[in-house]
Amino acid sequence: MNIESGILIKSKEQLKQFVEQEEPIILYFSSRDCNVCHAVFPKLMNIIDPQSVRVAKINIDEHLEIAGQLLVFAVPTILIFHEGKEILRESRFIDFQKVERTLTLLK
Repeated sequence: MNIESGILIKSKEQLKQFVEQEEPIILYFSSRDCNVCHAVFPKLMNIIDPQSVRVAKINIDEHLEIAGQLLVFAVPTILIFHEGKEILRESRFIDFQKVERTLTLLK
């Protein structure tokens, strides 16, 4: 995985395989025209341990159906999954401390 970019999710099948993993994963929803999204992602990557959590990026412009399936209507949105279940959702104004605390608890 490229730490700067994360894994790019391009299909519902790929998303399903990624979410069903036992270790914590982060889904990062963004849009190509969202300047806030471009600023938030590097900060997210700075607070995580790439050895213990995998990150996948989903561009809602290209994958609106995937965003709709997970009820993501605003960007940026961060979803944290563990053992196939969503355990945290942060949208628009990201609370990075909450993200960090959640990931720490999952270790």
